[in-house]
Amino acid sequence: MIAATQSNHPLAAVSGDSPVVSALNEARTRIRQARLRITKPRIAIIESLQRHEGPISIGRIYQQMGAKNCNLVTVYRCLSAFERLDMVRRSYQHNGTCLYELTLGAQRHNHIVCKSCGATERVDYYPVGSVERMLTDRGYAQVSHVVEFFGICPKCQQTAGSSRVAPAIPPERR
Repeated sequence: MIAATQSNHPLAAVSGDSPVVSALNEARTRIRQARLRITKPRIAIIESLQRHEGPISIGRIYQQMGAKNCNLVTVYRCLSAFERLDMVRRSYQHNGTCLYELTLGAQRHNHIVCKSCGATERVDYYPVGSVERMLTDRGYAQVSHVVEFFGICPKCQQTAGSSRVAPAIPPERR
């Protein structure tokens, strides 16, 4: 008998040339190679991540899916599994909130996050790739890193007036 969470989603089994379908196919392949099941919540999470060009919070993913599809713990567990399978990349907002972004077939990149409004912009310059290769050449396995840039975006500077935006000075430097 097929489990109730087994997906009969039309895109879960279709192959094609569109980026949406190929990302779903790539996700399905990686999930199956890890000997995990393709479930409705997993497909819904992937679809939610696909709808966003940048990183998205777990809370927002859960909101888009709705409580009827799965619970919040399932979203956390699926994203953790997707991160282990290198399907998603975790990044952070200035306040420490975790954000996730689908990385299937995407070039590696970093982000700059506005400290004021939380807007995230992609930064295509990726200098740490050479550092990862160097560490791999030294014999390290599963090398990973976290690099995020934070600043005040031009829109927030105009809104607040750049003279009112004071740089954050850590308490130990005051």
